[in-house]
Amino acid sequence: MKQILTKIQNHASGFFTKFLAPKTSRNLLILYSLIAIPFFIYHESHLPWHYIFALCVVSLVVGLFITYASLYVIQLYWTETFHPIIELGVVVIFIFALWLAEVLVFEAGTVFLFLFIAIAFLIRVLHLAEYARLLVAACLIASNALIAFKALQGAEVLSAYLLFKNKYQIEEKDLNGWTVTENNQYWNEELQLGFTLPEGFYFFKPEDLTMENKTGAGQIAGLLAFSDHDAERYPFVRIFYFPDYIGFQENQAISEFSEFLKIQVSKGDIEDIQEIQQKELEPFILTAKFWTFYDLLRPRYAKTGFLLVDTPNHDKLLLHITENLEKGEIHEQGIRDFLSSIRFGNRLQSN
Repeated sequence: MKQILTKIQNHASGFFTKFLAPKTSRNLLILYSLIAIPFFIYHESHLPWHYIFALCVVSLVVGLFITYASLYVIQLYWTETFHPIIELGVVVIFIFALWLAEVLVFEAGTVFLFLFIAIAFLIRVLHLAEYARLLVAACLIASNALIAFKALQGAEVLSAYLLFKNKYQIEEKDLNGWTVTENNQYWNEELQLGFTLPEGFYFFKPEDLTMENKTGAGQIAGLLAFSDHDAERYPFVRIFYFPDYIGFQENQAISEFSEFLKIQVSKGDIEDIQEIQQKELEPFILTAKFWTFYDLLRPRYAKTGFLLVDTPNHDKLLLHITENLEKGEIHEQGIRDFLSSIRFGNRLQSN
């Protein structure tokens, strides 16, 4: 076993000696670019070319900068092993990368971090120089990958938001003016819309939502979710507003929502999308379209779609609903309660 570890150590040491040569570093940066650019283009192929170009530039700049900085730090540590400032900096960057990638949200991620710290401490105390160098290099390479990936994700979120934002030149209103009664009845004077918040649900005003939560063709008016901190936890309902002068129609709603689903698929969030037919019960619903999908983030099959609603003043509301599949039911109980409680043009009455 000791001979195998020594052999691995010698091979790794020789590799990194060549890896850190100035000419090799330059070639590696060029190689990184040649591999990354086609991947970025393929990954974002559903977007317009100018968005693809912007994504490539942002992700490539971040990736090249981090890679170059990592090579520089590795080279410094290779010549001055056990430098405390370098080690501390690498640990901070590594923990930051894990936090940024939301690895530490999970219990397994926290356990991994404690094991990593224990191993690093043992190597430091025993002064195992070769293993210390390899550990620093591994941490920087892993941090590079995680931060570059989050940069790509952030650019994706921004591009999707800009792609949908104000596509119909809506003159945006302040839709944060929701009032609440003691029995969880919500009313928005601007929209002339009211509803009762179902049990177990939480309501988010537009000002409380992230850019990703706001992504959609209309102006976001609010979001109901089954979590007080995670607006993406379903069942949830996102409410989008379209004023009368836009003339928003069924074919536009289908086109916009289909584009939204394509973005979700390209991000690797969902797959296996299948359209389903269902008949809605509420009379104010103009159009309803729903699809089943497999959620890769929360491994299960679920359902998503939209309801297009015509208000008494001829404005349109698009209700984006994502929920668990309920056998023999049109919607989950909470969604049914929400839809049946919707009122237009008059305040909700106290129970």
